[in-house]
Amino acid sequence: LIPAGPPLYETDWLTDRSERFFASELIRESLFERLGKEVPYCCEVRIDTFREPREGEKVIKIAASVLVERDSQKGILVGKGGSKIKQIGVDSRIKLEAFLEHRVHLDLSVKVEKDWRRNTDKLKEYGYLK
Repeated sequence: LIPAGPPLYETDWLTDRSERFFASELIRESLFERLGKEVPYCCEVRIDTFREPREGEKVIKIAASVLVERDSQKGILVGKGGSKIKQIGVDSRIKLEAFLEHRVHLDLSVKVEKDWRRNTDKLKEYGYLK
């Protein structure tokens, strides 16, 4: 057996990840739930802004972009009249509010980033490569 040593983290720490990271993951989860196997594997969720409520405000404001590789994927993600992305946004907001224990205003957009999964610089920027 390994002898007990000092704790590596503070006892009240749950994670070393930021709220921005969890926000992007919760949005990504909603993509998988709503789209099934259609598009989510080609999606990257970027948190553009994450603003805590200012004095007198009660809402966390989050702007996020869902990046896809092709225009056709954007069409699938947006859906007819924006219905698909709207539902993904509603699902994500509900999850974010439960996680953050605060009201959330979520601005979700879809952008085409051509062949980002084959671009080493983009993969580094998005944290997939070092």
